[in-house]
Amino acid sequence: MNFKLASVVLLFANSIAFAQDVSPKMQLPDWANKQLDGLSKQESIEVNSRINPFVWRGDFLGTGKGDLAVLVKDSKSNKEGIVFLSHGKAKPVIVGAGHATGNGGDDFSWLELWYVEDKGAQPHSYHAKSVKLQSDGIVVAKEGSASGLIYLKSGKAVWQQQGD
Repeated sequence: MNFKLASVVLLFANSIAFAQDVSPKMQLPDWANKQLDGLSKQESIEVNSRINPFVWRGDFLGTGKGDLAVLVKDSKSNKEGIVFLSHGKAKPVIVGAGHATGNGGDDFSWLELWYVEDKGAQPHSYHAKSVKLQSDGIVVAKEGSASGLIYLKSGKAVWQQQGD
């Protein structure tokens, strides 16, 4: 009995030791992968799983459909950013990763946490008039430091500084 138990334990431990991680792209829906593949033909963009979660679902365009915000990296410059992918026909929108966006700049490697800010929220801004979100947005932050709200308006990214 002990021999059988030891054999099962060793077999199980061996399979864990050789388990493979699931690639970040395999965790995305097909429609998102198609957009990322098309985008990577124009730009050197790849999914970046440095932060967990590396993807958020929200209605970023205000269409009632689930869009995605995906952490990405420019493979040539190593600059990090976010790409908004629409479940509809809108073109992907890149912030960071070589595309300057507000006070976030063109490299979001400073990013330590991010989350979805819900449609209808009116987050406080120390630097500008607070806006009531017409769609979901993304708050990006460096813990204990700066933060900003990114939302899409007419298919373009808007940055609102939240804190220093």
